[in-house]
Amino acid sequence: MKTILIIILTLVQFPFIVEGWISFLLNLLIKFLLRHDFLFFFNFLFLGGLISFVWWPLDMLSGACWALCECIKAKLVNIHLSFSEAMVAYVNQYPKI
Repeated sequence: MKTILIIILTLVQFPFIVEGWISFLLNLLIKFLLRHDFLFFFNFLFLGGLISFVWWPLDMLSGACWALCECIKAKLVNIHLSFSEAMVAYVNQYPKI
């Protein structure tokens, strides 16, 4: 039964990981365009910044949901994992920009 619950929680975590990578790639693109000072893409940068600002709460909610699933999985196998440790594990999945 525990194994089935862990598999279900892992499947629930998958969309949160995908969302995190989309957010990472969006931020990487915006930083790349800002670093190279493309004036032609000013409107794109404004739109990208706006999307990033709107996307931020979704990103935080996604990280919190992933960490909650990770804490539940750890409790199922009798491992003590705090929520803050799970959040650090979520953040460490992505490279530093």
